[in-house]
Amino acid sequence: MKAAWNALPTEEQARLKPMLDEAHGQLGDYLKTGQLAQPRFRPLLRLKSFLIGDWDGHNQRLLQQSGEAGRGGVGPRGEILGTGKFQEFDPFWELLSGTVWLENLLHKHPFPPGAPNPVLIPDVVTIAMVSDFGTGNFGAGDSPSTKISKFIPRLNPHITIHLGDVYYAGTSAEQSSRFTSIWPRGSFGSFALNSNHDMYCGGGPYFNEVVGGPVFNTYQSPYSFFALENSNWMIIGLDSAYHADVLTLYLDGSLGDSAQLPFLRSLAQRAAQENKKVILLTHHNGIPETGIQSPIPLRLSTEVSSAFEGTVPPAYWFWGHVHAGIAYKPLANGTLCRCIGHGALPWGFANELQNDARVAWFETCSANDPENKLRVLNGFAVLQLDGPNLAETFYDEDGRVAWTPEGGDPRNCPPEGLLTL
Repeated sequence: MKAAWNALPTEEQARLKPMLDEAHGQLGDYLKTGQLAQPRFRPLLRLKSFLIGDWDGHNQRLLQQSGEAGRGGVGPRGEILGTGKFQEFDPFWELLSGTVWLENLLHKHPFPPGAPNPVLIPDVVTIAMVSDFGTGNFGAGDSPSTKISKFIPRLNPHITIHLGDVYYAGTSAEQSSRFTSIWPRGSFGSFALNSNHDMYCGGGPYFNEVVGGPVFNTYQSPYSFFALENSNWMIIGLDSAYHADVLTLYLDGSLGDSAQLPFLRSLAQRAAQENKKVILLTHHNGIPETGIQSPIPLRLSTEVSSAFEGTVPPAYWFWGHVHAGIAYKPLANGTLCRCIGHGALPWGFANELQNDARVAWFETCSANDPENKLRVLNGFAVLQLDGPNLAETFYDEDGRVAWTPEGGDPRNCPPEGLLTL
């Protein structure tokens, strides 16, 4: 990591220093108060400590206070405040992701020119979608991603779609061992979106080995965005990561100045003319995940809204990025937003969602994980299109129906209070 930092030009170090200082200060505040504020630069919380050799003892105190089992409890957004694998203070978020990000701060795979043609799909089709899935197998038994990869094929999906994130930094080795090797292929085809973690290494492995590899290249190569359509529906997957700000670790989604906006605008207009409903897919969230929505919309939301101006807004918008399973109530324009970022990473009870008037459902069931007692279940979503009709189902990692719009959550989970160490 120090070598990657020292290799940066002086002006780049100067641009990054205020971010590292702010994140380091937030970590210090957490160690004093036990309360983790919503960090703007969460993946950088410990980066300065590693670079300075932990002379102020932040890392040492964090190990003492949190520990692998998540003794720090669960944050308001569901983050498990421990140092175990893929928990909030897992040191590899900074050690590996941070190093790879620094190494590729000034280098990025070229964005392919042009735009893809829409792929025609059957009018009756089953689509399984999962996000933030790329952890591979970890822990003593099957990890959530392994369990999900075994269960999805039992549903016989025609199409399977990943909404992004292979951990820790989307490197070639991680793409192979933690994602493509266990991906459940659809009988018709599979598609994969780009994401912030896939961009930490500049996006090369994603473009060359995922989109360009044997699992996803049939219909998608060389593009990181795509469209599927039949007589009644358009499913549009967008790359919200490539043009996000590298200095903020690609955390805030954007379509940038690529061909995607005219691509989206053209499809939105045609969908309205042909009376087709649109299902939008991105990695990044279109609205803040918790709390009262800011009067200033997220950049990605503004860009999407501009593309649909004068037409019919999307019927559905699915995203990942936030590591929770959430079904939101309709937006003012009627769009139904869904977060399926709970594909693999350990996450706990997000109490901020409990009192959020926008939320229709979120995953609260304990995973009964002996290694991580605070963890709630991971899962994925399935869409069944039958002509103009759509059936939507959230499943958990154990293969149970977790939620449907018509039936709610049938599992009768115990109350949140039982999720204790």
